[in-house]
Amino acid sequence: MTPKIWKEFLPQASTIPAVNQVECNPFFQQKELKALLAEHDVKIEAYQPLGSGNAAMLSHPAVTKIAEKYGKNAGQIVLRFELQEGLIILPRSTNPERIAGNIDLFDFELTEEEMNAIRAMDTGKGKHDPEAPGIAEMLLANYKIHD
Repeated sequence: MTPKIWKEFLPQASTIPAVNQVECNPFFQQKELKALLAEHDVKIEAYQPLGSGNAAMLSHPAVTKIAEKYGKNAGQIVLRFELQEGLIILPRSTNPERIAGNIDLFDFELTEEEMNAIRAMDTGKGKHDPEAPGIAEMLLANYKIHD
């Protein structure tokens, strides 16, 4: 749910969701949505936490500089950032080396300066627009969301 969808449907909900799965990564950090969800202790599960392998994000100087400092790859830096931001992350890969790297996130911690450098990467735009014309109608036609 986007902020608009959250504000529209939350008042109608008899149960508040515990998790909202949305596109979320350093280029699209969902700051407004995070603030709305925090009021209800709802967590974000990051869809595409690595931006679907977005080369621009993974080669961004803020990420590569931090990766070099810690001896980690860019994906590990992005995932560590997201963990420290309180996101639920489930990166997807079929590559055994990447899967192992995606788990190896707990032997370092980013400084506040490093977190701020990655926070500054936010463009406020994602690849998917849940508010695009026709999406709501498609969802309503295919999923039972009302009693």
